[in-house]
Amino acid sequence: MSQPFAAFYRRKRVLVTGHTGFTGGWLVAWLKLLGARVCGYSLPPSSRRNFFDATLLDRGMTSVFADVRARDTLANTLADFQPEIIFHAAQTASSCDPVDLYSTNVMGTINLLEEARLTGCARAMIFVGDSQVSNSLTRASHSAAEQGCFAFAESFFRESRTGVAVVHLPTLIGGGDWGQSGLVPTLLRCLISGEPIEIRHAIVHRAHVLEAARLCLQLCENLYASGPAGSSSKDWGGEDVQIELLKPDSAAPFRSVNNKSEGPIWTAALSLDEAIDWTVHWYKAYSTDPSSAWRTTEAQIEQYAKLPIR
Repeated sequence: MSQPFAAFYRRKRVLVTGHTGFTGGWLVAWLKLLGARVCGYSLPPSSRRNFFDATLLDRGMTSVFADVRARDTLANTLADFQPEIIFHAAQTASSCDPVDLYSTNVMGTINLLEEARLTGCARAMIFVGDSQVSNSLTRASHSAAEQGCFAFAESFFRESRTGVAVVHLPTLIGGGDWGQSGLVPTLLRCLISGEPIEIRHAIVHRAHVLEAARLCLQLCENLYASGPAGSSSKDWGGEDVQIELLKPDSAAPFRSVNNKSEGPIWTAALSLDEAIDWTVHWYKAYSTDPSSAWRTTEAQIEQYAKLPIR
């Protein structure tokens, strides 16, 4: 498969937490197609229908079902797999016990950082959050985890070869999202049940999940090359990378926001209308033939990789 990232990611050892979720699942799917050696670390899927099971994502990868707070399991996984690259997603559940949510996002992040420090194998670590979270508790836990990440990186990774970055993504759409609170899952449930559809989401602030995957892949490649010099931290003068949609037009750009000056602009390859079309196509194909989920996912990744960045 010829792709812009293939030369870099082929045979790289990549650990992805949250691989049983929506965003993490698409990222893993792309990494597998790039020829990366992928290890996923996450709790089992949280919904009966999910992207992980629909695409049989665990084929051709290592999949570990465990909690990031399970320190021994996490330590053994990193020691055995020796990841060169780590993608870690914060938990974004809208309804969750507050203590559980904070301990997962804050201590889970610290556990991962500490085990990466002790193992010493990671060259780049990307921590992914959601800039559009509406739940105040979830948003606060993300902020606390981010500050913990910055403090840990300043204390322990400044003299290492490991680069650390925090990325805030917009709310994403795409095939395979069967969560409880997303726009697309809500629409699907209403269409299936015949209930009235009430739109309470700002549709203009949506992007296809592959836009986020591309940004993470590109940032990680840059971070791998630059090491700690390219680390993203508000606290010690690096770049605070915040990926967000700026305007609701058909080619809404993503911007990397620097705490001192504006960073580069990434422009979405798909317009909002195209992102919706791709999402609808994925679900239509799945409803016709559930076994088509991986084929549709692979085809969309390959098609997306060929698109010019506008």
